[in-house]
Order: sequence, then structure tokens, then C-alpha cells
Amino acid sequence: MDGVPTFGEYIRQRRTTANLTRPQLAWLANLSVPYLTKIEGGANPSRRVIESLGTALKLPPAEFEYALVLAEGPLPRIEADHPTPADQEYLDLLNPAIGAYITGLYDIVAINTAHRELFLELDPGTNYLEWLIFNPVARTVMVNWDAETRMAASRFRMQLARSGEDERGGEILAKCLTDSDFALMWRSDAVAAERSHLVKLVRDPRTLAITELRINLWRTQSTLQSWLLVLGTTVDQPTAVTRPVVRRRPETSRPVNINKALKNRPVGPEEAAPANDPTPTKPLQQINSNLQDG
Repeated sequence: MDGVPTFGEYIRQRRTTANLTRPQLAWLANLSVPYLTKIEGGANPSRRVIESLGTALKLPPAEFEYALVLAEGPLPRIEADHPTPADQEYLDLLNPAIGAYITGLYDIVAINTAHRELFLELDPGTNYLEWLIFNPVARTVMVNWDAETRMAASRFRMQLARSGEDERGGEILAKCLTDSDFALMWRSDAVAAERSHLVKLVRDPRTLAITELRINLWRTQSTLQSWLLVLGTTVDQPTAVTRPVVRRRPETSRPVNINKALKNRPVGPEEAAPANDPTPTKPLQQINSNLQDG
């Protein structure tokens, strides 16, 4: 399905994919068949009905959010603005971390030096999705190019719904659909609200060295800005699972510098400890940075 469907079209599509007839879905969602027919024909349902249909169709969280956006309409449109010199200075201060300002539809607004060195030809004025599909260097830089492009396509579908009848979004989609690989991905109707994982592998196009990058999206200063901050930091020490280390007291050891007067003193039950009693150390706690992915 090209472009953004209506809520009714999306429900009919999900119903067909689930191999449900209209009466079956109506029964599962506790709706009448005539009312479900009206919904699939374009009627606006209430939030309760949307939730009932989402439960009946077993929609995952991202697809349910997508259905909500289709039913309730796009977000308020934000007029395009541009970063100030202070915004660009902040971006430069992030070096050697990779930083860029990007719109919801993946248009690159500004970048810093670290970004320019790694993501060749992904300059301001370029669209990230178009770069992935049409620029050969993208297949070198993105180690898992296919997975990354599928993720970008599924998130772009959500952004199209959020932006409504946006001319720029239509232009990007029309151009990308001219590529057969992307057209095949788009027909899968996959949708995502955010990245399924924060870390992605990138390859330096000059040295071919592979690096793990942790990617996060930030809304900077004001929610009224038309662009977001993308921050990529190197994963120097991947998270490892820790486990307690059991230490056993040596059976033949004895205290050093013990008072002779206390040597033969009876030992109370509260002081006695089995010789082989394990004393596990407390595992390290991983720090939760509470960062949000984009």
C-alpha cells in the first residue's frame, strides 16, 4: 500500500492479513457488522472502538499507535525552521561524538565534523532514507544495510501518518518507490514507532574499521522545533551480564595475630560458621541512563 491509508483501510488490511471475515472481527471486537462496515468505509470510531479493534486484531504496540494516528489525525504541523549559530556551535562541541539535526521525515539539517567523516555524502539537504537507498557508499557504511533500511522504512511509514498530507513526505516516498528493493520492503506494510535496538554497526568508508554506535534522538530546547538531535556515541565497553562470584573460606587457614587468651575460648553458636559456607559477592549494578531512542 503506497502512501498513508485511512483508518478504515488499515483495519480492513489487518483483518485480511489475519484471515478474518467481517462478521468474525465484529464478534471479536464486540461490534455490529453494519458498524464495522461503516468503519472500514471511512466512519470515525471512538477511542474505545479503536482499542477494541486493536485487541481483536492483536496489533503490536507500534501498529496500534499507527492505527491511533490514522484515526485521530496527524500531529499539529510545525513550520520548518533552521538551527541558529548557537545550535551549530553546540553540535560542534559534541565532537568526537557524532551529531546531526534531522527532521521527522529524515531530512538532514546540520551535521558536525564526526558525522561528516563517517557518513560520507550524508550532508545537510540530503535525506537519510534516500541516502540509504540510492547512494552506494551507504552499503559500505551500514554493516547491516538491509536491516537498517527496513527499520528506516518502517519508521518513515509512521512519520508519514504523523505528518499528514505533507508534500515533502510524498516526494520522498515517490522517489524511494522507484527502487525495486525499497518497493518490496514497503509492500510488507511494516511499521515502527522507534528503533528496535539502540546500537548499530557502522564501517569507516576509508579504513573499513567497524564500530558500534549507540544512537539516540533528542528534542532540543523547544518541542516546537521542526528538527531533532541525533547523537551517536561509540560503544567502548558492550554491556556484559555479571554473576555472583562464590568465595570459599580455606579449610586449613587460621587467624593471624590471635590473642592467646582467646585461643581456647568457647565459640558461641552465633559466632560459628561452616567452613564451606559460600559468601557470594554482590553483582555490579548496570547504570540505567534512561536515554530515549529515536
